Amino acid sequence: MIIRIVAKNIYSFKEKTEFNLFPNRSIHLSHHKINRNDISFLRLGAIYGANGVGKSNLIKTVGLLVHMVAGGKVLQGADDLKFKLCETNKSIPSSIAIEFYAQGKIYYYTISFDGTGVLYERLAESCKKKKINIFERSFEDGHELINFREGYTDDPENKLFVDILSDDLIKRNALLLYFLHKNYAADFADTSVAYKWFTETLVVMKAGDNDRPMAYLLDKKPVLLEFANKFIKSVDIGITALTVKKNEIDANDAKYSDLVAQLKEDPKAAAIFENKITDDVVTFVNEDGKIMAKRIISSHKNDKGEDVIFSFGSESDGIKRLVGFFPAIDGVVNDDHVYLIDEIERSIHPMIIKELISKLSADKKMKGQFIFTTNESSLLDQDILRTDEIWLTQKDSDGGTHLYSLSENNLHHKANIKNGYLNGRYGRIPFLSNLRDLHWDNEKPDKV
Repeated sequence: MIIRIVAKNIYSFKEKTEFNLFPNRSIHLSHHKINRNDISFLRLGAIYGANGVGKSNLIKTVGLLVHMVAGGKVLQGADDLKFKLCETNKSIPSSIAIEFYAQGKIYYYTISFDGTGVLYERLAESCKKKKINIFERSFEDGHELINFREGYTDDPENKLFVDILSDDLIKRNALLLYFLHKNYAADFADTSVAYKWFTETLVVMKAGDNDRPMAYLLDKKPVLLEFANKFIKSVDIGITALTVKKNEIDANDAKYSDLVAQLKEDPKAAAIFENKITDDVVTFVNEDGKIMAKRIISSHKNDKGEDVIFSFGSESDGIKRLVGFFPAIDGVVNDDHVYLIDEIERSIHPMIIKELISKLSADKKMKGQFIFTTNESSLLDQDILRTDEIWLTQKDSDGGTHLYSLSENNLHHKANIKNGYLNGRYGRIPFLSNLRDLHWDNEKPDKV
């Protein structure tokens, strides 16, 4: 579970900016609130804001951190990620921090970096009154300084390891979290817990993402396919059923040689190919040595009540994106996954999104966490979201993004927050100038 995210000097976050899921004292929708290790936090989070104010940048920031952790190094061209509208920010590093709950502990991971590499990195266990270092790394006066938990270097062998590590064992652009997980997991178990949380539990979905092996996921988990079909029928979008069509490809066929080699080298991988003409997507996977091609097909009823099969590529973008959400819903309802989704309402009808989030909100057995950005005002309903689960985004005059919780407004639990938001009562909304100022009423169409 995510407890809080902090960003500074990255994308549109000029100053230190925090998003957190700490609850207020409200007992409304109390099942959204959970307590671990004497710290309470929430299962749902919604981030609102006008176009261009930077709400998607919070998702991008976490996505960047996941990418760096998984790859084990700072992204090339890191200086280009800094806040660009202030000269001072060019000379200071970018920083990202995230506090999260995993495997019975609360961890705090932070990293500061620029184009030269890592400048500061720390993994600590968050206790009620203090943070206990697992490791801390800094770079000062041309030297790498690395410290582990208190008392670690009392052992001469451990001290020698730290000295070697600080001198030349780890490169400037490499993440110590990744290095310790890959090479010394037995000695630093907490680093593996943190690494696996970033790479296996936390899932970031950006607005344009279309690289998930949906056919494979639906085929692998029949319960998920069953849920998808039940939901699709309940919202009446014309589809009567989704199925997964699969067939084995000829591994000796020369046109598949590179694909076969890739999947044999990494049997757990999935290769996704999209036909740019038909928009159909095929997922290739290695199953017990057989290379299988899988695709989703949809069924519709014709005028005689008979099933007609369609390629899933022929379905609308909204339906494709809706189906793409089903693993996320399953992941938070039945497992402890954490999903961050940008522009959740993109291409999907408002009533369908409201139904989805309402179901998650009402589920008292939900195991994971669901955080999303949106402009969908129908979700601004205190029967669906608590005020401390709603965050608003705005930009200052200098172009820097700021986040603040709606609960700061001390609203009554019966307040109509949708109307208040649309009327600009809680902060800035898009400014719509008078169309007459554009002199549209003076425009005359050209004669044809």
